Amino acid sequence: MEDLNAMRYLDAVIKESLRLYPSVPSFTRELNTTLQLKNYKIPPMTTMVIFPYILHRNENIYSNPEDFIPERFLDEENKSKFLFGYIPFSAGARNCIGQKYAMNQMKIVISTVLRNAKIVSSGCKEDIKISMQLLIRIESLPKVTFHKL
Repeated sequence: MEDLNAMRYLDAVIKESLRLYPSVPSFTRELNTTLQLKNYKIPPMTTMVIFPYILHRNENIYSNPEDFIPERFLDEENKSKFLFGYIPFSAGARNCIGQKYAMNQMKIVISTVLRNAKIVSSGCKEDIKISMQLLIRIESLPKVTFHKL
């Protein structure tokens, strides 16, 4: 577990990947109290729809939001900005119960693959096609090849 926690850059790469491509495109929450949004008062019991895919591309939170920049998650100054601006696992009392498990599993799989193979992409970001359903589904990806080390 100590080794997994020490993988700070891999953690940042995974977080940046989930920022750009969260597995859940939207979720709902019901307001307990009145919410004031600029000139609008939204009453309690209103169901709100939250779209992480859109939130994670907000230029007020992320500079160059379409660019893959894992280092943004290593910068301590960004932590407060990302508190509720980064929600691939939801947030608050109803966030994903398996968040830590999922992150650790991704670190284990990715670090194992990278220790044993070199991955070469023959495509680009524009080759990635997604469809938003209950979960975000990858419809196509650039071709990659694995070369044993």
